[in-house]
Amino acid sequence: MCRGLYIFFLFFGLLFNSATGIAQKKVGHAQPSVLHLDSSSVKVQPFNKVKVDSYKRQRDFKYDTISTELSLWDRFWIWFWRKIENLIGGTVKNPISNYFFIGIGVGIVAFILSKVIGAEALFSKKSKKAFLPYDVLNENIHQIDYKIELAKLITEGKYRFAVRLLYLQSLKRLSDNNKIDWRPEKTNYNYLMEISEPSLKSEFTQLTHQFDCIWYGDFPIDKVKFDPINQTFSHFNAQIK
Repeated sequence: MCRGLYIFFLFFGLLFNSATGIAQKKVGHAQPSVLHLDSSSVKVQPFNKVKVDSYKRQRDFKYDTISTELSLWDRFWIWFWRKIENLIGGTVKNPISNYFFIGIGVGIVAFILSKVIGAEALFSKKSKKAFLPYDVLNENIHQIDYKIELAKLITEGKYRFAVRLLYLQSLKRLSDNNKIDWRPEKTNYNYLMEISEPSLKSEFTQLTHQFDCIWYGDFPIDKVKFDPINQTFSHFNAQIK
């Protein structure tokens, strides 16, 4: 058994040495690659000194760091955060505590700005008051004299409120002709779903979208824009039978 193993390993070793020798011979007889030298002449392209100097004088080609002077606002924030750092003494290691002090600082600044600028001007847009003989949000469409009120609004140039009144008038026309079941708590979408006639529903959908943009989106409107809108509502009301 041992003799058989000895013969096997001896044969394997001789075979490995033979293969290695053949590989080395093949590598040794490989032809070296020829290195071609470039003998062409090199032409040096000179720089145009005048153009280079002109580029140096242009601002777009200056990459130096320009130091900017701190504004009063920047100086305020630097002073503010230094005061905060001195207040906490730099001993607070908990990130949650750091955010807490930052929140307090932001709150103080917001409070100061609200007092200086005015909270109403800072956080909200002051709306123009319009005194109307009806509540534009909770009105009863069956209790409005549309002819008189529309004439007043158009004369006063309150075209946004006039568009609102035109929309309410169309709702009244739809309700009077049993196209919708009008109720104060319903939305415009509810009324769209109640209209069964495709032509009326399609046109009223466009009017509703137009009204939403003007009334809720505060879209600016003048007489030039109001006149075609008024005609569109009149055409729609004439189709309701």
